[in-house]
Amino acid sequence: MRFSLPCLSLRLFILASYTQTVFGTEIIPASAFTKWVAATHKAYEGVYHFGESEAESDFTLVVSEGVITAQTRSGEWGTKPERWRKVYQTLTNGRIAGGKFYSKEKEGDFVTFSREGKKTYGLRIGKPGSSLADKEQLEVGARTGSLASYYDGDYSQASYKMLKPAGLSKYNKQHLLLMRNEVYARYGYAFSKNEKLRLYFTKKEWYQAEKVALDLVLTPIEKNLLTIQAAEAQAALPK
Repeated sequence: MRFSLPCLSLRLFILASYTQTVFGTEIIPASAFTKWVAATHKAYEGVYHFGESEAESDFTLVVSEGVITAQTRSGEWGTKPERWRKVYQTLTNGRIAGGKFYSKEKEGDFVTFSREGKKTYGLRIGKPGSSLADKEQLEVGARTGSLASYYDGDYSQASYKMLKPAGLSKYNKQHLLLMRNEVYARYGYAFSKNEKLRLYFTKKEWYQAEKVALDLVLTPIEKNLLTIQAAEAQAALPK
């Protein structure tokens, strides 16, 4: 019996810490949130923004043809060369059930809350996506813009849609070549063995060459490039 009170006190302390949720730099009580249970998984799709300034990060959730992918994008100051660089983490085994998100790396629940008098949709996670929350706290990210505007480039759909041959038939061989390689370029692939592609993407203001392990960052949807490659092989040359 003499160990009961210390253990109970520790448990209550942990529970109390987890009632705090960080939004940006603000602490919001658990009572401010309402559980968000949508009719379809597709309703949760979007970009959820966490943190502020250099401590900010984005959580992208994509639902396409029954495939669920999730990825975080944060930033850090690189030294070789010295510049701000994007850091990606692609989550594995992503799924949605009962208004909650699950993956091997992160778990959370979908919520609504009021910001400046407006209903806001968000994702609250137990492992902070930015450096503004302590490990004992939850952190909530507000859903922001569309996936189409989040992904850079002329063929952003290749990162958030399971593309089908019928939908690719309108593109010529050159368009499909660029669509396929633009997926790699968004992560900073250097194209060191293809001078034409390197020069093409270097002219894009969003492109920044990086050392990147594509097999670690590409999402299951982005890895579905064989569909584009097959369409490319059958497509007509540009006029």
